[in-house]
Amino acid sequence: MKRIFTFSILSVLAVVVLASCSKRDYWRDDDRYTNETGITVYVSEVGSPYSVVQMDYDGSYAVVYSLEKDKYYWPEKSDIIYGDFSVGGSRTLYNKTAGFNIRLEVDDFFDYKDDAINSVIRKEDKGGYVAAFKNTNVKVSLQRRAGAPLVK
Repeated sequence: MKRIFTFSILSVLAVVVLASCSKRDYWRDDDRYTNETGITVYVSEVGSPYSVVQMDYDGSYAVVYSLEKDKYYWPEKSDIIYGDFSVGGSRTLYNKTAGFNIRLEVDDFFDYKDDAINSVIRKEDKGGYVAAFKNTNVKVSLQRRAGAPLVK
């Protein structure tokens, strides 16, 4: 009888201890020291895949090029982007605002926003985006992801 009583108390105590534990995921797969957060402050005005992202950690500006073929996945103004912003090569970053991964290439960093925007404009001129934009006779309607047209 004494053994049954002791075993039942230990069993109840074990159940209470194990039931009070909650599963929390403290493990992070990403490396916190190489991933940064940035906010898109400029998006190309002529429909090119270039954007400017302001970095949170030091306030510098990164010129990024979207490698996605679908414009739906290109960063929009005020999108929060998280990931490895190392210069060169294709990177998969996470667009927190839109909720999906995007592939970007970081071209360069600048200390001032105007310098980064001027760099984007020069890259667009070299790539022929501006000439192609000027030669179209079709009205361009900018749309948000939801499909509603932008009001100017």
